[in-house]
Amino acid sequence: MTLHPSPPTDHPIVDILNIKDGETVHQRFLLVLGRITGPATSQHRTSITVVCQGFPSTQWPCLQHHFKALVHLNSGPNTITFMLDSHTTFSFHVYYLPLLQNPPLSLVILVAHDSPCQFDTPPEKQDENGLEVAIEKLRLAGYLWQSFCAEQMHRHGMGRRTFRLEEAWLPDTVSQAAGYYRHQQANTALVRVLRSQHSLQTLRDARRAQQNPHRDDTLPSLFDLFMQDIQASPDFFANDCLVAGLILDAHWDTQQQLVVGHAALGGGVGNIRLGIFGSHALHAFPRSIEHIVPAMLDTTLTDTRYVANDANESSTWWKALNIGMGAMLHEVGHAFTLSHTPSGLMARGFNHWNRTFMIHEPGRPGIIVTPEDEEGSKWHRVDILRLRYHPAFRLPLDPDVSVPGASAGPRFDALSRDQIQISSPTGITLVELWVNGHYVDHYEYLVDHQHHHLLPTQLVFSLQQLEQKAHCHHPDVLKLEVTSPRQHTEVLENTAQFLHDSIVRLPGVPQDVIQGKGLGQQGLGGANQPTSKVIFLGQPLVTGIRVYSGSFLDGVEFFFANGTTALLGKRGGHANQIWSLAPNERVTGLTVRCGAWVDGLALITNQRQSPWYGGQGGGMMSAMPPSGYQLVGFYASAGAWMDQIGIYYIPL
Repeated sequence: MTLHPSPPTDHPIVDILNIKDGETVHQRFLLVLGRITGPATSQHRTSITVVCQGFPSTQWPCLQHHFKALVHLNSGPNTITFMLDSHTTFSFHVYYLPLLQNPPLSLVILVAHDSPCQFDTPPEKQDENGLEVAIEKLRLAGYLWQSFCAEQMHRHGMGRRTFRLEEAWLPDTVSQAAGYYRHQQANTALVRVLRSQHSLQTLRDARRAQQNPHRDDTLPSLFDLFMQDIQASPDFFANDCLVAGLILDAHWDTQQQLVVGHAALGGGVGNIRLGIFGSHALHAFPRSIEHIVPAMLDTTLTDTRYVANDANESSTWWKALNIGMGAMLHEVGHAFTLSHTPSGLMARGFNHWNRTFMIHEPGRPGIIVTPEDEEGSKWHRVDILRLRYHPAFRLPLDPDVSVPGASAGPRFDALSRDQIQISSPTGITLVELWVNGHYVDHYEYLVDHQHHHLLPTQLVFSLQQLEQKAHCHHPDVLKLEVTSPRQHTEVLENTAQFLHDSIVRLPGVPQDVIQGKGLGQQGLGGANQPTSKVIFLGQPLVTGIRVYSGSFLDGVEFFFANGTTALLGKRGGHANQIWSLAPNERVTGLTVRCGAWVDGLALITNQRQSPWYGGQGGGMMSAMPPSGYQLVGFYASAGAWMDQIGIYYIPL
């Protein structure tokens, strides 16, 4: 987009490269990429000034007539002015619409119950190591993460979507300009301080330090302790939450040459998703928008007498900023359900975090950092596809891709010795192909509301087709990861082995039978116990079913028309009332909640669904024969109670 200048036409022109005049965005700080063209471009310019409504003006480097700038926005319409000099100004317009309906990312600082509330700093910054400074730095980091995500989603054609931060009406600190810093009230990122139930000694125990090669993994990890503190806080435990957690008490122990009180981890438990990181690189973070440029160009050497050189990749302060802020976003990415990728921020691309925001970099004189030169400071395409359907990234006009009442995740079904079906009632957005533990390729599926393209709910692949796409050859191991729009991911560890093992012979059955993927991870030792089977082929009709259950599922007993019975699993817990079947009613499948074991289930027939038996823990899954196939039996394993259940089926 060319910004039309108000000065005469013999003045230079500003081209904005990544946004059109009048567009709507959803983040407080907009990353703008631009260049100066037209007459007088031969004039040497080292900076450009950005003027926004009600916010202090800022200056950004300009190299070879190219620049990058972070532009502050107020809710609603904004007019942004770029000043090349006192006489040359250019303006454009953008509308900022916060997505208040989406779940926010909460910024949280964890401090031990006996913490001094200080973090490691070099002597040059010894007066900037307190809790209030940490709050300012984490607040600004959150806005940089938000701006990065918005730009990445836009570049991949996913619209101007990003997550929102939990905000509140507070004295603002994102600018330290005189008259603004802490004097201006604004809807700004809320940084919660969570006082831990654990002591400083517990958090800094070297046996918990993630970078300690002799750490004790039998102890509750720092992630576990952080999660315990969140769950103990009614502010968090009452609702679903996404948390970016900073451990303020991380510390570079010079005697042990070890960062204690630090872990780089992300994931989730139940309704809480969390990414954590230590504060050992926090000294290098900018406190305000005015500090971003000097911080990302700061070549001061890291003095390991006072602060850590994390991973031996933080030898200068600008590199420490990259590791600290970029790697923390990597862990927040895990909280957003992202996994490791071969490149980008979910690899070790955070070493180039500065390149998203800077037009040049220390040690590379005269080289412009274009989007093509940002190296790992990006989301991989599979990250983009996961975030596209994440509730925190939803746009108001996104079509609803959910299926009412459908909560089961993706599943795999063998159709033959060399053909597999992938299905998900809520749709399929992504099928990733991994060979020998490394991502190699993927299939992606997007909703196109304009052309009425909906997400597929079933996909069929031949083994040869998958292996060709993945360039996979025996004895390579091909793993599949399938994701639904509700962020359910199901993994098939070895595709060829699964298809091979799915074709079985059963006593009394003259033909090959397909064994469905077991539901439940045999976490009670069921793999070491005899497998129980109930086969319907050649048997009288099932007239009734009794389920044995308590807090979890124990067993399922089938009653046949000739008076015989067959037990799946074991008798235990409570013997529920027999569920009777009509003469023309046939069992066709199961709905199961499971994890390490089978929590509960409901039986499905050609006419209805049974009551729910057992508990409500674990994830919801289903076991139904694919279309064109019929159920012929069940199998199960059990330890103290049932820990896996699955089906047998054959072609119609």
